[in-house]
Amino acid sequence: MSIYSDIGLNTTKTTTAASSAASSTKSNSLSQEDFLSLLTTQLAYQDPTNPVDNAEMVSQMAQISTVEGITSLNNSVSSLSSVVTSSQALMASGLVGQKVLMPTNTGYLTSADGLTGVLATGSGASDLKVTVTDANGAVVYEESMSGDYTGNVPFSWDGKDSDGNPVADGKYTVKVNGLVDGKSQDLSALVYGKVSSVTLGTSSTATTLNINGLGSIELSKILEVTS
Repeated sequence: MSIYSDIGLNTTKTTTAASSAASSTKSNSLSQEDFLSLLTTQLAYQDPTNPVDNAEMVSQMAQISTVEGITSLNNSVSSLSSVVTSSQALMASGLVGQKVLMPTNTGYLTSADGLTGVLATGSGASDLKVTVTDANGAVVYEESMSGDYTGNVPFSWDGKDSDGNPVADGKYTVKVNGLVDGKSQDLSALVYGKVSSVTLGTSSTATTLNINGLGSIELSKILEVTS
């Protein structure tokens, strides 16, 4: 065996054999053990008149340590991502059939459940006026709420118009106006939706809840869950 083969160099006679061995190797990655073996061989066969520079050797060792550390970190992050995804899937599966508060003022009315939500009055508002409009923008219901309110005020509509007649199931929008510091101001209304199914996410896609009559919404955007 020649010195060339000891340090990984091929002569003409060994080129064919080395090529065959390389083609059968499944992994082309350089492990820490491979690096240390190469480094040891380099030191063993270095030119005595031109030895390896200490700083260069330390730099090479630092580089392989950094690469291995990054690989280990990536594996840890992947494992953590899998745990988070599994946890979200377990939590989301329990939301089917539940009502969730969404960051929108348009909800889906059914004769069985009506339409519920909250009126966001913030630090305070008074004499609230709630208006419900249909998909065409026509007003179907109005309600006045006298007095002072703060925070999120529960709101419920049984699905009947101002004359007491039931309206058709479908999408309806809730608007609210009130007095803030004595001035009329539009406030925010948020509505609940019923979860009909769940689409589980992955490490790169979000878990989404499919809301009856309204489409889907990301789990992270849900504000509250209620039965």
